[in-house]
Amino acid sequence: GALELSGLPGKLADCQIGKQEGTELFIVEGDSAGGSAKQGRNRANQAVLPLRGKILNTYVEDINLKKNGNGNGNGSDLRTKALAKMISSNEIVTLINALGLDPKSQEIDLKDLRYGKIIIMTDADVDGSHIRALLLTFFNNNPFNKLIENGHIYLAQPPLFKINKGLKGIYIKDEKELESYIVKNNKDLKKNSKDYLKKLEFEKSKMNIQRFKGLGEMNPEELWNTTLNPQTRNLLQVQYSKNLKKDQDLIHTLMGSDV
Repeated sequence: GALELSGLPGKLADCQIGKQEGTELFIVEGDSAGGSAKQGRNRANQAVLPLRGKILNTYVEDINLKKNGNGNGNGSDLRTKALAKMISSNEIVTLINALGLDPKSQEIDLKDLRYGKIIIMTDADVDGSHIRALLLTFFNNNPFNKLIENGHIYLAQPPLFKINKGLKGIYIKDEKELESYIVKNNKDLKKNSKDYLKKLEFEKSKMNIQRFKGLGEMNPEELWNTTLNPQTRNLLQVQYSKNLKKDQDLIHTLMGSDV
């Protein structure tokens, strides 16, 4: 029943271009980030889908993986369990509908995919990382893993800090980059010296540093400049490594029932 939803989910702010090539879907956490993203985006080719809270962990335990370590269990049985789990979550059904795909089909036809890039855009904090891991777990499920294999899934890299210098703002990705920035601009700051941390904190205190608690704290213009604009943003493409078993073991360790 839930799958027979016709049309597109109401929460989706779609883009004007109707074809896959050149279009992007931003999956954002919550309505506050969604609001800024909807205002700041380029409406022609960027769509925004806000998801509420943490989505369901769709990882399905492969019993055989535990027994003999190679996980060649009954594929259709696993598929049925995964499907039942995915369909039980409204947020996931909404996401699948927004992508233009059919969750019931064993195979997905990439021609049906409505966007060329699917960009996971969560806050630069622990909760954001968790939501990102949950979404990647979903995309790792068959048949949606085809989207990772074909390079459609990306991670946005929103900054955590902004250093205000007069009218100019410098955006910094994380703590590590902030430290590098301070060291680079203070020649007398030696990394391994005894009072390095003391000096570092002192230099920080002299700066006008703003820390973004989440994407919702950025105004639409800031969000566009740092995270949405293809000219200035920094995207990471999600790929499997050459050792697929290692990838799956990692997901099993982090998202399986015995974490």
